Amino acid sequence: MKRSASFILLTLVAFAGCRSIRTAKSLDTLREVKIERGTILTLGGKMPPTTDFCNWSGAVCTLKPNTFGGTESMSLSETETGQISQFHFYYGLMSIDMVDAQINDYTRLIGKPPRDSKVKIGEIDVHRVKWTDSTTTFELTYKSDQQQIEGSATLSDNSLTKPID
Repeated sequence: MKRSASFILLTLVAFAGCRSIRTAKSLDTLREVKIERGTILTLGGKMPPTTDFCNWSGAVCTLKPNTFGGTESMSLSETETGQISQFHFYYGLMSIDMVDAQINDYTRLIGKPPRDSKVKIGEIDVHRVKWTDSTTTFELTYKSDQQQIEGSATLSDNSLTKPID
């Protein structure tokens, strides 16, 4: 994978419908994701009536390849009432420079993360960076086995999901 973290962030921000690249200090700018054919998915909103962009497995929709840029894959979860409760982004393998750049870019966009933790689970180092406001939780997760780092992110509607610990 030869994508820069800045490209990944820029793609997420561009597709998320962010009105400007200013320090937002809230997570509202991340709640909308624009996918193929101009479809906008809104965290907390209803799924569109046509979901031909999804492969469904229960309440999880995995977007078909080339539906959303900037990640290797993206999925979302919906509630029983059809509201989008979470977006899940899988970035794939990342270099330490890409991880640092991604964290720095999000920090510039939405402010200093209130939670930045590192733990070891068996042989895996897990680095979590988390922002939360009254409506949204955004968490970046990096898992490393000392040879490679895998990156992912989860964006959750706080009223529709349990908080991410």
